[in-house]
Amino acid sequence: MDLLRKLCEADGISGHEDSIVSLFRDALEGSADTFKTDAMKNIIAFKSGTLGDSRLKVMLAGHIDEIGFIVYNLDDQGFASVVPVGGWDPANILGHTVRVHTRNGGIMPAVMHRRWEPTEKLRGTTPKYDKLYLDFGLPFDDIKDKVSRGDWVSMDTVFTELGNCFVAKAFDDRVGAFIIIEAMKRYDNPSIDVYAVGTSQEEVGLRGSTVAAQTIKPDIGIAVDITGSGDTPGFPARMKVAELGKGVAIKQMDSSVICSTSLVEYIRKLAEKNGIDHQMEILVRGGTDTSSMQKFSPGAHSTCLSIPTRYGHSPVAVISRHDVECAIDLLVAFLNDIGPDINL
Repeated sequence: MDLLRKLCEADGISGHEDSIVSLFRDALEGSADTFKTDAMKNIIAFKSGTLGDSRLKVMLAGHIDEIGFIVYNLDDQGFASVVPVGGWDPANILGHTVRVHTRNGGIMPAVMHRRWEPTEKLRGTTPKYDKLYLDFGLPFDDIKDKVSRGDWVSMDTVFTELGNCFVAKAFDDRVGAFIIIEAMKRYDNPSIDVYAVGTSQEEVGLRGSTVAAQTIKPDIGIAVDITGSGDTPGFPARMKVAELGKGVAIKQMDSSVICSTSLVEYIRKLAEKNGIDHQMEILVRGGTDTSSMQKFSPGAHSTCLSIPTRYGHSPVAVISRHDVECAIDLLVAFLNDIGPDINL
């Protein structure tokens, strides 16, 4: 899991994915025929099949951006206000350390906290974004030339093993990128062309995958991303999405997509045939690059393999090692099983 650790500990909020592009490319060196990085910072690794003239085009999408913040303004006491990049619950970030990536390439550590409230009632409420600030532990004169408007902010969380699970800041979606990298290395099917894409700016509107899907125009699109769980204390059983440790989740729908029903059934039967632990995912809210591949690739069958996640969109997301292994096994089995004669 060393590669997964490197991917998760690297920093790259939406629009600033450069370091992850490099890791993605390096990890697939020798396993892909060509690499291309576009203006959106999508990294596309292409592996050509060698059998037949009518090979299926398969696009694998794992987004490489993470949620974060942008420095908005610096006050005369040296505290910085911020705006979110991606979907945050402000309560998830209070008291956590962050890294501010400055214009000159430096990194400034800081603590995220909330502004003081005059009443106990207000102090007991979830703060709004305009109440959050960064504390650098320095006066204004010591940071005014170091931190500026537009500097970007990432979480400061070390990848950690937790029982049978892992904790990290950016499983959404570095774990998806990791899974498609591993599948790209392991599959052996000369009758398909595979595009493994580390997509950019997913957290701010599926932007990178929209561009990549229109470029590739795949026949089949498989996203790999996280999903919710709902297996924690007090969560309503009727709203549970998936459980950690019970296997990869095969997406049927979310708020952005109704997946190809024939493709979902094909993958489900393949998991059953190969004894791969799996769950069926229905996500009431949220979306993934699956939607882009479905809408912007004429005729593409699309779905998503999801990793159940506790505390997603926080600095301390938790996933199961077993679910990651199941996702890799199922994706490799799928890539090895399909061909031009697939009936969807």
